[in-house]
Amino acid sequence: MVSEFNIKAFGLNVIPDKKSTGENAAKTIEKAMGALWEPVLDYLKTNENVFSGDVNAEIRKLNMQTMQLGTIVNGNKEIRNIDIQS
Repeated sequence: MVSEFNIKAFGLNVIPDKKSTGENAAKTIEKAMGALWEPVLDYLKTNENVFSGDVNAEIRKLNMQTMQLGTIVNGNKEIRNIDIQS
């Protein structure tokens, strides 16, 4: 009577659907590849203003304001320690 039962470890007696297995594998690979690039894309999105040149323009503007303020404070004395061209 015991010989009539198919005794296997749990999970080994499940027959997977071959079509869904391929689709699941493709989805798993797609998620894994997306997870690799997600931090890089988040970094680029967060620091977009650096790469677009907005930060450089702001730094130039602040350097110009600093030079103008120094000229006002020091009168006619010329100061050449701020390079606004680079």
